[in-house]
Amino acid sequence: MIDKKYQNQGYGRQAVKVAIQFVKQFPCGSANYFWLSYEPENQVTKSLYSSSGFYETGERDHGE
Repeated sequence: MIDKKYQNQGYGRQAVKVAIQFVKQFPCGSANYFWLSYEPENQVTKSLYSSSGFYETGERDHGE
């Protein structure tokens, strides 16, 4: 989560990039997939994740 006063400055995109790089280093062993969730009405987050290579599977976890 990025505080409102720091949004739209690229911090979210950088955080996603760093998280992906971290997982690719296999810190907890081999990973077969990488999943995340977001509030369905949050179109900014949906766009960010989509542009980072994620795609929707249609699965829902507690509405996300």
